[in-house]
Amino acid sequence: MVKINLNQFLSEKIYLRLNKKVISLIINLIKKSNIVLDKEIKDQLYRFKKGKKISMRFLEKISQLLDINYIFFEKNIDLITSCKNTNVGIKKPKLPIDFTTKAGVRLISAIMGDGEINNQINVRYNNQNKALIDIILTCFKQVFGDVNYRLYLRLDKTYQLHFPKIVGLILLRIGLKPGYKSITNYGIPNFIFKLNNKKKSIFIRQFFNDEGNVRLKDRRLQIKQTLKVKLNKNKLRSNPEKYAHRTLIDIKKLLSDVGITSIIFLGNYRKHDRKADWELSIYGKENLEKFQQKIGFDLNYKNELLSKAIKSYKFPSAPRNSRIDFALTKFSKVQENFGFVTKYMLAKESNRSVKTATYFLIDLKKKNLIKEIGRPRDKKGHPEARKYRLI
Repeated sequence: MVKINLNQFLSEKIYLRLNKKVISLIINLIKKSNIVLDKEIKDQLYRFKKGKKISMRFLEKISQLLDINYIFFEKNIDLITSCKNTNVGIKKPKLPIDFTTKAGVRLISAIMGDGEINNQINVRYNNQNKALIDIILTCFKQVFGDVNYRLYLRLDKTYQLHFPKIVGLILLRIGLKPGYKSITNYGIPNFIFKLNNKKKSIFIRQFFNDEGNVRLKDRRLQIKQTLKVKLNKNKLRSNPEKYAHRTLIDIKKLLSDVGITSIIFLGNYRKHDRKADWELSIYGKENLEKFQQKIGFDLNYKNELLSKAIKSYKFPSAPRNSRIDFALTKFSKVQENFGFVTKYMLAKESNRSVKTATYFLIDLKKKNLIKEIGRPRDKKGHPEARKYRLI
């Protein structure tokens, strides 16, 4: 589990303001203990008495001199910030900061989706939907506390949330990275995979809120991630699970954990820019229904498109990555009952169209799992459906 404590920032340029009662308590303890203070501590002690911000370095020394646990300080912080000369940061921070909650999981997914941590370690989140902006803002407050933020409406009608550097420094501690995601190519923090399926579903839901498309034309869910590449197209295509963007590889793992099959493949390859668009897709009625039931969207128009895609199926589809096993199971059942199999019998047993059943037979024959045993004719001599048996 990931919880960020105050003592994890001892090496950072972090500044704190403690509440007045704690300041008085510490000053009295120093006076009573008769501790010999060095010049650096004396200089900061003056600021401390005035109720001004102190550095993590000063807090560390006070903790050691007075043998005070950091947990005590965590409960008495009025402000934590990354800059000595500003009050922009997190007021009354919720330390230790817990990212294993539903809000924490969604927040991380949002930053990995339509969010970013720039090279100045400032955090941003963009979306055209104001309701989704409000959800993410609520998550930040639930996780961090009374965090300072700014909300802008850009010229392209996109809302943008800005959070201070202190938030970015904390997010770096859980594995997120600053800069362009097409270059950093980082994956989902490991602790997410250890959470329950409900929280994994929340992570997937938020990522598809940001990055997901419902394609009615070929009835699939799709997300894309662009990646800077050095290899040629053929090499990349040879092993998508190795060369694809790590975020997509990890999303596929999360989907599998909740029982949804997906596939990753290379999309647009831009040779001159040395960039590749990797795509993750979810095909098949059963998979789409599982996504609808277990995950869904927070955006109504995407939920409506997903419903249309599911309703457009006349017949259920076979599981995409276990099509052969599915067809073989249904084929075996028909043969057990009748001694042979035709495309019409297989279509009925599998609850698929005759066309799909024909493709099943072609696939099984290519795998050398079945053989044709005859093609009977009717009384007029017209050929009837071919008969097959297992080899």
